[in-house]
Amino acid sequence: MATISSSTKASSAGEPGLSLWLVPPEGSDAYKVLIKAITEIVPDEMDASDSAPKFEPHITLASRIPRQSVASDPETWLNKIDLPEISSVEVRWHELAVGDAYHKRLFVRCKRSDSLLQLASSCRAFSSANVGEAQYDPHVSLL
Repeated sequence: MATISSSTKASSAGEPGLSLWLVPPEGSDAYKVLIKAITEIVPDEMDASDSAPKFEPHITLASRIPRQSVASDPETWLNKIDLPEISSVEVRWHELAVGDAYHKRLFVRCKRSDSLLQLASSCRAFSSANVGEAQYDPHVSLL
């Protein structure tokens, strides 16, 4: 089972915020392949091992979540998210792609399954990002 994790990063506007991530289970085949690509294969091939950011393999579900909304009691805040009643989240790889954003330079785009879109939509309801379902681009960054 994948887990939902959080991360602190700056938003595109430069304001600090939190993100909710869908992370494959550590030790799973998906985790092993992705972490090796993120930490070894891609940096070596791109000659970017020193400058490449280090991060867990993940699909960002929501970002730009104001820290102050979570700071006092993160567990209570997480429990308020109205998660969809789905038994599993379908994640299928779609294509390798290149982008201009710092955290989205080389990535694997995911197919937009109903379960993934439902989970992301529920999580984005708690963020400051104004990203609708049509603009949501599920992906796993490699570099």
